[in-house]
Amino acid sequence: MNTAGDIVEQLAHYGAEGGMSIAEAALLAGAFDRPALPLDRYRRHLDKLSTKVGDYARINDGPVPVAVMIDALRQVLARHYGYGGGESNGTDEDSYDLTRVIDSRIGCSDALAILYAATARALGWDAEIIYIPGRMLIRLEGLGERLVADPLGDGRTLEPADIRAILKAFDGNEAELTPDGLKVLSDKEALLRLLAGRKSVLLRAKRLEDASKLLELALRIAPEEPTLWRECGLLNARLDRIQAAVEALEEYLRLGAGESARYNTTILLQELRTRLT
Repeated sequence: MNTAGDIVEQLAHYGAEGGMSIAEAALLAGAFDRPALPLDRYRRHLDKLSTKVGDYARINDGPVPVAVMIDALRQVLARHYGYGGGESNGTDEDSYDLTRVIDSRIGCSDALAILYAATARALGWDAEIIYIPGRMLIRLEGLGERLVADPLGDGRTLEPADIRAILKAFDGNEAELTPDGLKVLSDKEALLRLLAGRKSVLLRAKRLEDASKLLELALRIAPEEPTLWRECGLLNARLDRIQAAVEALEEYLRLGAGESARYNTTILLQELRTRLT
């Protein structure tokens, strides 16, 4: 059985060295505040998903066309098991926790993209997690062809016009899909986005202490990320943990910040240091 310390150490190692699947890392992150949660049943469910998808795609018959890959994922995950976005559409903390997503079959685009990608990769398929503002998608490749699918949209295949429509819905009618508009995420980046979404829900609910613990976990995974240190400093300041806030903001400056951010952070640091004296 894991302890909270075990989970933190495993995820810190994952952040530094990799060595586990994105699904396993997301399960551990979901169990962060419930370390006694038995994860084996979730692992068995993930195995069952990949087995059913593989059977549907008839992987034993030879190479699978990418359109068949996406159809198999859609038929099994969305239609058979009912995975989708539900009514909360990412506003519920549980939708960013892969263990609870598996329990309820309802998740945000971040969690669903991880689920789809992990299922595809378990079959040896080439699956990338990609990000556009407001949505995480997956891109699969097979037999020289690439297609993008929307896990939040029941796994449907997206054409460029569909992706532009998602962008405009999130960023306004002026938003356009640029050649580099589809950002491929590393697994570590995808996990951090999942944690960031959950943290945002906690902040909106004014659960500052819980948000702070989640941010500390993100920092153990990615201590090289300056923005996480800045967020940590600002949140500790709100919690009146002034020394911790000062140390976090100093680390943010040490790791590098833009000129404007550096100036604003320096001013804030001066104010916080006066509160320590």
